[in-house]
Formats: sequence, C-alpha cells, structure tokens
Amino acid sequence: MSHRLWVILALILAVAAVATPGATTVIPPTFSEMVAQAQIVFVGETVDVQSRWIATRSGPAIVTTVTFKVERTLKGELGVATSLEFLGGTVGEDRLEVSGMPRFRVGDRDVLFVDERGRPMSPVVGFMHGRFRVLHDPATSRESIARYNYEPLAGVSDIGAAVAPPRVASARALTLRAFEDEITQAVRRLPARE
Repeated sequence: MSHRLWVILALILAVAAVATPGATTVIPPTFSEMVAQAQIVFVGETVDVQSRWIATRSGPAIVTTVTFKVERTLKGELGVATSLEFLGGTVGEDRLEVSGMPRFRVGDRDVLFVDERGRPMSPVVGFMHGRFRVLHDPATSRESIARYNYEPLAGVSDIGAAVAPPRVASARALTLRAFEDEITQAVRRLPARE
C-alpha cells in the first residue's frame, strides 16, 4: 500500500474510533429544533470553495472552507461575507468524504442554519438537513425552496416530519420569501436569552 493510502486509512480509523455509535446517522431535526439550535440563519451564495490538509490530534485531515456572500441574515449577526469549515474534501488526488456532509459549488444559493459551537465536523445544523437550496425559475423569476437533495419543500411542517411528506411540484414549493417569513416568526417566538 502506498503511504498516501495508509494515511487516509489511519485517518478514517481515527475518526471512527472517536465517533459516537450514532455519529453517522443524522436524525432530521424539525423546523423549530433547527431554528432553536442555529446560532445563525442566513441566505447566501457560495463564492469560494477551498480544501486543504490540516493537522489534528488524530492525525492529518482534509477540511474544506466555503465562503459565502451573505444576502440576508435571518438570525444572529453576520457581515457581507462569512466562511464555514467542513471536514472532508479533495486535495490533489487525496479525498476525504464524510457521509451526509453538504457539498457546495460556486454559485449555489442556500438558506443555511449554522451552529459552530464546539468546532463541529459540519457547522450546518443536522449536517445536510440544515441546508435549503434556493431555486430560481428563469421563466417566472419565482424563487422557491428545496431540501439539500433538490426535493421541493411544500412547507416548514414537512421539515423533520416522522412520516415522509408527499412530493410537491416545484411550482407549488414554498417561496424563498415565505420561508424567510417562517424563520423570522420562529426566531421571534424563541425564549429570550438572559
């Protein structure tokens, strides 16, 4: 085996050794849970994606820094841009892939629920579940919301539902404006912090 393959194998074993038994299973949080857990919720566009090697207590690892142009902040405070760091990525021929980790491309527009406390593997609440894609219909200029997997979202009650909601056509999906309003209202209902 090549040295590179040994390093990657050692990293995978190190991550597996420190992971909790349910670490690879992500239970989708409900909308209210996401709003409560997130420190920041914002609408943004991916403007840069850079992966690099870092040294960790468990050995070398690849991380990816994603930089966003912030369009609107719905919870918390951000400037005009922000960067988030995720475990995994590709550097040269080396790749570290983490199941359920969101992957971003320049030009993606999303609503992101972010919690960076404790330097998590993914700062997005619920890994992929806290990423909602903003879809633009060029024919109508309508902006709608889809889940991380491009499944159109009918309403916030479908987020984290115990039973899979029925599929909805893109034209009937929740609009970006309606989603932002739901988030803003949910933030206002949160108990005041002392």
